[in-house]
Amino acid sequence: MARVWDKFLTEDDKKVIAKRNLREPSGPGENIALLVIDMQVTACGENMPIHEQLDRYPGACGPHAWKAIPVQQRLLAAAREVGMPVIYSKHIFHGYTGMARAKEGVFSETDPRSEVPAEVAMQAGDILVEKQTPSCFAYTNLPLILNELQIDGLIVVGNSTSGCVRATCVDGAGAGFRMSVVEEGVFDRIEMSHAAALFDMQFKICNVIDEAEALSIIGAPAPAKLATA
Repeated sequence: MARVWDKFLTEDDKKVIAKRNLREPSGPGENIALLVIDMQVTACGENMPIHEQLDRYPGACGPHAWKAIPVQQRLLAAAREVGMPVIYSKHIFHGYTGMARAKEGVFSETDPRSEVPAEVAMQAGDILVEKQTPSCFAYTNLPLILNELQIDGLIVVGNSTSGCVRATCVDGAGAGFRMSVVEEGVFDRIEMSHAAALFDMQFKICNVIDEAEALSIIGAPAPAKLATA
């Protein structure tokens, strides 16, 4: 199967990988939740060239985000259908923090660009974790939520692959959770950063899976079957 990082590998890289896989794949866990990381308007922006919208959406990932959104929609629908917990994170700064002023107009609680777009909006019963650092595990109540729900594995989608997704997976794996990143469900502003982060996670940290495998873990039909349902 072709992977997003293949085009960035040198011939020497490929020989190293063929000879030694640095990490044995792990299972997805026994009790799993879907984690949607920082799907906020300022991070998605509009479906147009990224460089043309950075003044309005400083964190915009543009077409990369909008390519991932349909994948997220299918995973969200499947998870909710089977009653799997759905957890959202928002990178947000409240008015009582000094950092809110530094982040004004980016992730401020008063800026509508901090909200989750309607295409992947939260629904009743979903869980929200607010954070001010890249990792969803750092200084948040996510570990308490997962322990309360007896969750041992997370299927991860969202933004950005090289930032908050990677940081969350590093901390999650370090805390003993089975982390599975959906390749088509995460995105980044820079393609090389996206590919390199997925490569690092697959070979050092956690599982990088495709949408079909994620749906199989959830217990839903593969994408092609969903389209004809």
